Amino acid sequence: MSIQVLIVRDRAASGGGIFNYYQAISGHLVVLHRFVDVGRPYGYYGAECRTWFVRMPTVMRLIFDWLNLVLKMFAWHGLVHLNACLDPVELRSLRRDAVNLCLAKLFRRPVIVFWRGWDNLACGTPEFPGGNRGWISRVYRWADAHIVLASDFRDDLRRWGFTRPVYVETTVVADSILDANVKFRSIRNSRVFRMLFLSRVEVSKGVLELLDAFSVLNQHSPGRYHLTIAGDGPDLELVRRRAVDLGLVNIEFAGYVEGRRKIGCYAEADAFAFLSYTEGMPNAVLEAMAMGLPLVSSDAGGLKDILEEGVTGYIVAQDRSKKVGERFEPDVVAERIEQLAALDGVRRRIGGHNQEFAHERFSAAKVALRLEAIYREVLGL
Repeated sequence: MSIQVLIVRDRAASGGGIFNYYQAISGHLVVLHRFVDVGRPYGYYGAECRTWFVRMPTVMRLIFDWLNLVLKMFAWHGLVHLNACLDPVELRSLRRDAVNLCLAKLFRRPVIVFWRGWDNLACGTPEFPGGNRGWISRVYRWADAHIVLASDFRDDLRRWGFTRPVYVETTVVADSILDANVKFRSIRNSRVFRMLFLSRVEVSKGVLELLDAFSVLNQHSPGRYHLTIAGDGPDLELVRRRAVDLGLVNIEFAGYVEGRRKIGCYAEADAFAFLSYTEGMPNAVLEAMAMGLPLVSSDAGGLKDILEEGVTGYIVAQDRSKKVGERFEPDVVAERIEQLAALDGVRRRIGGHNQEFAHERFSAAKVALRLEAIYREVLGL
């Protein structure tokens, strides 16, 4: 029996992570599937975002997206796969997808909700955001199954009264990253240690603390370190001003990168820095691992399930009692980076482990197979 799946995903200009996930696995999915693109577009996410759509009022865009979903369900029968975000910054999308779930149930479609971003402040608490008896929580409990990116998230759903099956999965690394030739990575210039940050540029990604740590490194060893910040986002100008205020040198803002330029950023780096406050399972970290880079990272969200101190790199703890921009101690972050820079053998060992681990766990073909197995199990096939 053939399976039809209607996948409701973020459009390319809504942020990239969810869109890129399905771009990576689409060619490996055997089941019949179609996409319905939703989400607020942003002008800084590449050329695919049309100006008129960026400027469209939110209400009009929501109506447009809901009507599009309804039309697709008229023509396309089978399972509806939603991608919801519990990130506190994206609560509007949580409500939007709750309406999508209601529409799917109105058409009597089985529904899977794949939970992406997660509210780490809610993690471990007894209440779903808005309350376990709130309308949003009640709607999401109508789903036939849930997919999460960390075991902690599964435990949260159970604590909040979600009784349907919950599967723990990962995101994916695109074939182009996995196939990139980094087997012969070497230290190109032992006098310069190159750090890379590649993600959406916003304060919650810990990029301000990374700049503070880089300032400490420059004070300890002037000219020894180089930092590339690749990506665009709402706080890019704030980060640029902070770099100027700190008098940082040997820093490059690469802007939004994709394709060969993105691979080039990874290939030119010696280590990857990612001090995010809250995450689901960030693609950039998995890509860095696939490219053989050791990590200096927080263990926010799903990262806790895949990162291991001294094995995948170094984990830096955040202090959630402090305000944004000050949650990581610059001296501690700088010390961890200095350890990697000083130990070539350790860095190579960690990089080799990360590359092998990423190929085994995050390849598009393997992720697609696991996702199809979930579809079949939910449908009882």
